[in-house]
Amino acid sequence: MSKIAETAVQAVRRELPGFPTAAGWCVAFAFEAVARALDTNRWRLYSRILDDTKADPDKSRWAHDVELGVQRMGWAVSADYDPANPTQRTTLLRLLQPGDLLFSSRYFDEPPTSARTAPDREGHIGIYVGEIEGQPCVAENTRADRGRWFARKSALRLTPLGQWDTVTTVARIPQNWRP
Repeated sequence: MSKIAETAVQAVRRELPGFPTAAGWCVAFAFEAVARALDTNRWRLYSRILDDTKADPDKSRWAHDVELGVQRMGWAVSADYDPANPTQRTTLLRLLQPGDLLFSSRYFDEPPTSARTAPDREGHIGIYVGEIEGQPCVAENTRADRGRWFARKSALRLTPLGQWDTVTTVARIPQNWRP
């Protein structure tokens, strides 16, 4: 398992303090996990990925901007899979590596790619963590009622990939990249 995936799983299991547990903070959750895995802080990471975007890094409404930022940096490795579809999920699983960032968003004036795309222009981001108890999972901070939380109910959870939103972009942070 990658360091990013390990950190995300530890956060969801409440083994690491300081992660946002209120719903609507998916960007802050993902950036905190990546930043801790890369031994930096999420503010620096945020400014590096969204160098010219003026936005509050802790608001989920900017997941779409993060998606565009990672595409601009050349980290996007694939797009548009519905993990609820068994054929597309199989194809997606061949592509995914633990630590990959998964996005589900659309432009505000475009229809969603499927009914399972994040329903607003804010978008959504999660971290693919590989198999947990024999099931491919995504660590996320979400309002959606899905997945499994630990200790007490919060927005942090491990969600089976098949229950996750349509994946509009898969992004992989290069192994030697540092903010």
